[in-house]
Amino acid sequence: MCMRTLLRSLAQALSIGALSTMALSSGSAFAQAPDAAAHKAWMNDASDAQEDYRFALTEKDQKAAVEALGKLDPLMARTEDYWTARKAGDGVKLTKETRAFAAQALAAAKGGNLTAATAAFDKMGATCNACHELHLEKR
Repeated sequence: MCMRTLLRSLAQALSIGALSTMALSSGSAFAQAPDAAAHKAWMNDASDAQEDYRFALTEKDQKAAVEALGKLDPLMARTEDYWTARKAGDGVKLTKETRAFAAQALAAAKGGNLTAATAAFDKMGATCNACHELHLEKR
């Protein structure tokens, strides 16, 4: 095999690999949209993380509080994708707000300010509840 053919084959392989990586990492058109069962599982996991945070707060355990709050953003990112795929603008908006409050709570907890973390956590919970009220039939 000549050098030119070898380089062309290598370039094609890298292009295919890059496309596969982009598809897997971005959740783009190549990925299947999440279903209602997956969404419900994420909501259950988010509820568990919220309960873990409440227990950590009772115990004044900053490390456990950070760990619990750290679970929320990835779950809300998936939820944002779920509502985006369903073209539910209100769900997307509320999920973005939830993510912002979760990030504020996490930053405050990491900084040792559990009072500020709880204030943001409570706002996050209110936003979660607003979404559940709007999309009760889809849970």
